[in-house]
Amino acid sequence: MLDNARDKSWIVAAIFLVAVVLFGIRWSSGILNKGPVFDEKYITVPILNIINDGWSVETAIDFEETKGPAMIWPYAYVGKIFGGTLNDLRLVSVWSSILALLVLSWIALRSDVSKYGFLLVAIGWLLLPYNIVFSEIVMGEVSFLLLSLLAVMAFLWGVEKQGTALQRIAGPMLYCLAVMAALHSRIHVVALTGAVCFTAFAILGVRSWPWWVASILAGLLRIPLWIRWDGLVSPEYQSLHGLGFRLESLSYLAAAMLPFVGVFVIEGWRVAKSKGFMVCSFLLGVSVVFVAMPDLFVPESIDFAHHNERFQGIVASVLLRCSSSAVVHQYVLALFAGLGLAGLAGLWHCRGKAMHAASITFWALLFGWMLYALTRGFVFDRFLLTWAFLLPIVYVRTLPKFLLALQYLLLACIAMYLTANWL
Repeated sequence: MLDNARDKSWIVAAIFLVAVVLFGIRWSSGILNKGPVFDEKYITVPILNIINDGWSVETAIDFEETKGPAMIWPYAYVGKIFGGTLNDLRLVSVWSSILALLVLSWIALRSDVSKYGFLLVAIGWLLLPYNIVFSEIVMGEVSFLLLSLLAVMAFLWGVEKQGTALQRIAGPMLYCLAVMAALHSRIHVVALTGAVCFTAFAILGVRSWPWWVASILAGLLRIPLWIRWDGLVSPEYQSLHGLGFRLESLSYLAAAMLPFVGVFVIEGWRVAKSKGFMVCSFLLGVSVVFVAMPDLFVPESIDFAHHNERFQGIVASVLLRCSSSAVVHQYVLALFAGLGLAGLAGLWHCRGKAMHAASITFWALLFGWMLYALTRGFVFDRFLLTWAFLLPIVYVRTLPKFLLALQYLLLACIAMYLTANWL
C-alpha cells in the first residue's frame, strides 16, 4: 500500500521518466517524418476508415485486420480527438504505454517494490524487447498490454489478504471485463487467463472458482466475433493466423524466450535446491529443435491467398546474420531454445521474492508457448511480450544487482538496435 509520500514520489518519478523518454524519442528520432513502419500500413487502414467514413457495421466490425475491435476502436476514437493523422495515432500508443506503466507501478507496489525500485521497474518496462518501439508507432501490443495489466490489477485487488467482501465480488467481475476487452484485441490473452487461474488456485484453492468462471465467461463472449469472422482473425488475414498443429512454433518461441528469461538460468541455478527441472527443460528445448526445425527463410511478399509460415524477430535476425549455413542455424537455435526453456524453469525457482508477479509470468509464458503448438501461420519473437509484461517487477525483486545490470545492458542493446532500425 501507499503508506507514505516517499512511495508516491518514486512512482511519480518513474512515470515522469517513461514520459520523458517516450516523448524524447518521438521528437528526436525520425519517426514523425516517416510514413508507415512495421505493420502500420495494414493496421491503420480500418482505423482511418472509421475516422474518415464514420462509425458503421462495415467500418467498425467487418474490417480486415488481425487485431480485434478493442484495439481498432480506441485508436480511432482517441486518434480523431488528437487530430486523426498517422502521427496522432502514434500519440495514442505513447499515452497507452505511460498509462500501462502506471498500472504496472500499482502492481509493483503490491509486489513489495519500494523507493528507487519503481525507477528500475520503469526502465525495465522501456527495455522489454520491442516495447519502446511499439510505444512510438501504431501496433496492437501496447494497448493490449494495458488491458492485460488491468486484468492482473483486478485479480491482485480481488485476492488481497485483507480484502473486503466487495473486493472478492467485484474483483472477478472487473477482471472478466478486462479479459473480455483484451480478447477482443488479440487471442494471446488466453495464456494470461490460464496463468491467473493457476495462481488463484495456488492462493485460494477451491475458493478460486470465481476466477475460473470469469475467465470462461470472458472467453464465451468472444464467440460472436469468431462466428462473424469465421476464424480467429478477419477473413482476409486467415492465411496468416489460424488453428493447426505445428511443433516448429515451439522450437522458435523457446529460443525467442532467451532475451526475456535467459538471465534466470544463472539465478535459478544458484537458488534451486534441485537442478533437475532446469536440466530437463534445457534438454527439452534442444530436442524440440532437432525434431522440428523451423524454416527461417522469409519470402519477400505476403501471399494472402495461401497459408503462410514465417518465423521472424530478434532470434531469426541473429542467426541469419551470423551464418548462411542451415546446420549452424539448427545447432545455435537448439542452444538458444535450451537456454530459453531453462531460463523459464529458473524463473519458477526464483518466484518467491516476486510474489504473484513471477507466478503469473511463468504460467503465462508456459501456456502461451504450449498453445502455439496448436496454431499455424506467422510466429514472431514479439508475441512473447504479450505474456512477459510483468518481468520488470520480477527482475527488480529477484535478481542481484550485478545480474540486473547485466540483463538491462543486454535489453538496452536490443532496444537501441530496434529503435535505430525502426524509428
